[in-house]
Amino acid sequence: MSSLEQDVRVERLGWFINLRWAAVAGGLTMMAGGPFVLPFDIKYFQLILFVLFLGLLNVFYFLYWKKLLKSGLPPNLLWEKARPFLHFQMVADLCFLTLMLFLSGGAENPLILFFLFHLAIGAMVFRVGESLIYACLALALPWILFFTEHLNPKNESLWKEINGVTRAHEGAILFAYSMTVAGLWFFLSRLTLDLRSREKELREMSERLLTANEQLKQLDIYKNRFLKQVIFQLKSPAIEMDFDLSSVEKAIPAKNFKATEAVKTAKKRVWILLELIEDLVWLSRVEVQDVPFKKDWIDIYGVLLKRIQMMEGNAGEKGISLKLHGDAQIRLRADQEAFERVADNLLSNAVKYTPAGPNPILVDFRVQGNWLVLAVQDEGIGIPPKQQEKIFEEFYRASNAKAIEKFGTGLGLTIVKRIMDLHGGKVELASETKKGTRVETWWPMGVIAQVRPPQLD
Repeated sequence: MSSLEQDVRVERLGWFINLRWAAVAGGLTMMAGGPFVLPFDIKYFQLILFVLFLGLLNVFYFLYWKKLLKSGLPPNLLWEKARPFLHFQMVADLCFLTLMLFLSGGAENPLILFFLFHLAIGAMVFRVGESLIYACLALALPWILFFTEHLNPKNESLWKEINGVTRAHEGAILFAYSMTVAGLWFFLSRLTLDLRSREKELREMSERLLTANEQLKQLDIYKNRFLKQVIFQLKSPAIEMDFDLSSVEKAIPAKNFKATEAVKTAKKRVWILLELIEDLVWLSRVEVQDVPFKKDWIDIYGVLLKRIQMMEGNAGEKGISLKLHGDAQIRLRADQEAFERVADNLLSNAVKYTPAGPNPILVDFRVQGNWLVLAVQDEGIGIPPKQQEKIFEEFYRASNAKAIEKFGTGLGLTIVKRIMDLHGGKVELASETKKGTRVETWWPMGVIAQVRPPQLD
């Protein structure tokens, strides 16, 4: 038997032990209501004592099962120890039920149908050969009761008050019961085999999927680690290339405009390469969760003011003004490097895709309910509606963005989204073509302070 099959059987064993409590509760209920539902000469008081004794046995079964589970045995050994225990339960229950019936009407007692429960349990828990033994017991024991009723002098016919019911009629009813047992066992055994086969297939498929998922995670980690190494090896030559191009630019005569423009274009491409390398570093670190976020109180206004001042050069060349609105007393407990990265990416996109002219870019932050909201709004080219759903995907750039700016990594908003996800926040975007874009980052409650903490003074 495979370990998977053993797991399934051990599971069913626990289910069977718990089901016995329902049997005790149901037996007590039936004994209490029996005199009203079944007005026969049945010694209900004696039966209640038997059911209570069954409850005491259940306590023993339950404690033994818990002891086995706490032993920490592997499924194969656990099943080997539990299997004889389960057979003992089944045989004891059948003998116990037979004795109860012998003392309360014999095979004529309608409670004979309880044998069918054990038939069903045997088919679901045991192999076909083993369940057949219990089916034969459920078939044979009522007939034994039928032929041994005369051995109990206190046993009176439950049907004595009903005219026309003879011994032959009782035998015919028992024969119909026997046919029912045979047909029910055949149906349940076939159904159980099919269900076990399907269950085994599903569990094996689940295990394969879990294994494949773990392998994919490992491959993704290796991929990102490899990417980090490649990026590191690329960064130094790119910086040296930028330095060499700057030296060449200084050495070119001022009148040689073509050479100067060619060097400037080459430097711009090197800067784009460096930007791509930096974005890939961040993205790879975020993907493998290798970002050591250190949450501390951030001076939101001060940090944003510095980021804006760094962007003013590029913005000033296009005649764009940058404005900052927000309460200077607000503090946010978050990773400052990640916060700065979010602000840089939003500001960079806003400046890059806003046409030259008196087109202001507004940076504002506020506390709203359980969130701190940082927003960057521009009056730039906007994003086409059908492309807005893809704007946070890796390396994706809107068609109108590529038309006006040939160079770009397409990773800025992807990094923003990843950082916000790791902080438990969210990103919202509203954009209209040729009218502008507003990107809001929502930082979660529990990390917001309206007043500057004393420890920073």
